Amino acid sequence: MLTNELAILGIMCIVAAITQSISGFGFGVVLVAVLPIFGIEIKRVVVLVTLLVTVNIAIALWRLRHHLSWRRVVWVWVGVPLGFPAGLYLLTSAPLWALRGLLGAVLVFAAIQPLFTHATRPAPETRRWALLTGVASGLLGGALSTGGPPVVIYYYRRQWTKELTKACVVFTFVGTLAVRLIGYSLKGGLITHDRLVESAILLPVVIVGSLIGERLFHTISQEGFRRVVAVLLVLCGVYQIGKAAGAW
Repeated sequence: MLTNELAILGIMCIVAAITQSISGFGFGVVLVAVLPIFGIEIKRVVVLVTLLVTVNIAIALWRLRHHLSWRRVVWVWVGVPLGFPAGLYLLTSAPLWALRGLLGAVLVFAAIQPLFTHATRPAPETRRWALLTGVASGLLGGALSTGGPPVVIYYYRRQWTKELTKACVVFTFVGTLAVRLIGYSLKGGLITHDRLVESAILLPVVIVGSLIGERLFHTISQEGFRRVVAVLLVLCGVYQIGKAAGAW
């Protein structure tokens, strides 16, 4: 691994870890969005995200352990392995511009939709929507390592406290991460010795970024948290639409 490349990876891992620790998601989105600009292969980035985000999730779970709820995440978990095989197929065999375009449109709509409605009641919890959220997360996680946005949208619309929202998002990621690790391992050629070494080198950087982000999370208000999530969703959506248009 070249020195310049390692520096880029380190800087972006810190940014990604801080982003995820503040909002509950975004680690994969940041790295997948930025690193290919520097010529780093998308498949390599996707695998690195899966390996490195583990420590960020572990730190967040420990900080939010009193807000964890099995009942609120179990049906999302059930849907993840149902969508993952299709995402893995897209990652290894198919063009991704259509999926990027669809993802971008959904993210932008989800972020700006509250601006055009007067409803103040939170969206209800249902097994059907939880299951569909899991399927969408599994598909996008397998294809782009960005399975977080559907999960974030689902919990974000419940209008819970920032602690409960983030706890449910991160707790859900435990299930999606496990599915991705198993799937990538079984596929072969994705989790290689070189990528494991890279992850070990970058792990301390991710820990530092995660701790910084956790400290910032506890200083922002409930409204500030919702604004951060909305801005990140819009930025992610615009990026995905731009990538789709360029590829198309």
